[in-house]
Order: sequence, then structure tokens, then C-alpha cells
Amino acid sequence: MTKRIDLTGQRFGRLTVIRFSHTDKRYKVYWDCQCDCGNEKTIVSFNLTSGKTQSCGCLHKEVAAERLLKHGNDRIGKRTREYEIWVHMISRCENINDKSFPDYGGRNIKVCDNWRTSFEKFLEDMGERPTDKHSIDRIDVNGNYEPSNCRWATKEVQSRNTRVYKTNKTGVSGVYFNKKLNKYQARIAVNGKHIHLGCFLTLEEAANARRKAEEEYWKTS
Repeated sequence: MTKRIDLTGQRFGRLTVIRFSHTDKRYKVYWDCQCDCGNEKTIVSFNLTSGKTQSCGCLHKEVAAERLLKHGNDRIGKRTREYEIWVHMISRCENINDKSFPDYGGRNIKVCDNWRTSFEKFLEDMGERPTDKHSIDRIDVNGNYEPSNCRWATKEVQSRNTRVYKTNKTGVSGVYFNKKLNKYQARIAVNGKHIHLGCFLTLEEAANARRKAEEEYWKTS
């Protein structure tokens, strides 16, 4: 067995060797070390001299935290709303346990590769939200989350940009066929209230009425 080299007092990274601890059954030598953060830890000689271990574990945590904090959006207990939106966007598209998955991932809605792998790229493309009332909105509700198809929008604007309900057989938002009247009805939601736009003999007439109403009531939003 080779003679043990005394490491007492030597410094390795953030660790200072305090004393010899013990030798195990495989003749590995262990040393009690004091970390700059104040913690003590017993570490095998090779890990110290090779540079494999340079702290009690605090260095690894700090590096990992810095990786998350470099964009300033994921501080413990203080995530920005943009970061949360990014996390939830990916979750509803990929996590089958997410309650919103059926309406997103279940419909094959995806997040583009650049955004999926990098919050920084997402923030670079989207920028910060204009106000606290804005959230991410897909312009084409059947399209993916990608720069060309996304914008920051208020809930009011997003409520207008929804896919046609399954119960709506006309294919036009706000236009329904009334079997009793044997006519097409058009309506529009403004400030949480529905405005009846009239009954029409053809789908085209009803759709035109709906489009004109959108221009009239939503043009300032």
C-alpha cells in the first residue's frame, strides 16, 4: 500500500482540507473538507486532486441556477409571466396529463423547435408583453406556436379568434342555421354581450353580415 499523501490545509476549488477522515475497504482515502459556503463534507482523495469535486455541491447548484437566471425570468418563487406562458405553452402541447392537452397536443398543435428548446429565442421573437392583460395568441387557431403565427393579445381579442364550435355546422363563427325558421342567424359578442344581427336566407348573406359587424364593433381593438 502506497504512503498516504497528507492533503491537510490544501485547497481544491472551494474546498479546504481540514483533516484525514478514514480509509475504506478498497484503500480509498477520505478527507474532511470545509467549503467556502460553510458546509463540511467528506470527500475521497482522487476527486479532490483530479478536480472532479470542487465544492460541497453548492457550485453545481449555482451553475444550474445561473443557467436558468441568465434571462432573468426564472427566479425561485419569482418567475416572470413570459416565462410561465412559455412553460405552459409547451406543456399543453406535449404533456398528456395537462388538462388543456386535448385542445392542443391532442389536435396536433406543436411548438416550433426554436421555441421548444430555448426560452431566450421565444422571448427574442415575441418580445415582452405590452401589458399585463396580454397573453400569447395563435392567429390561425389550427396552426402551431411559431413566430409567424403568434402575437400578444388581450383576452377580449383572443375570444374573437377561436375555432368554430363543433355544434356549428356552417363553418362560420357567429353564424348558425335555425331549423325552425329555416334561416341562417348571425350574431356577434361585444363586451361580453351577444348582439343579434338578423336572419338570412343564405349562408353567404349571414356571413357577410357577420364580417361587417366585426369591422364595425371590433375595428378599434
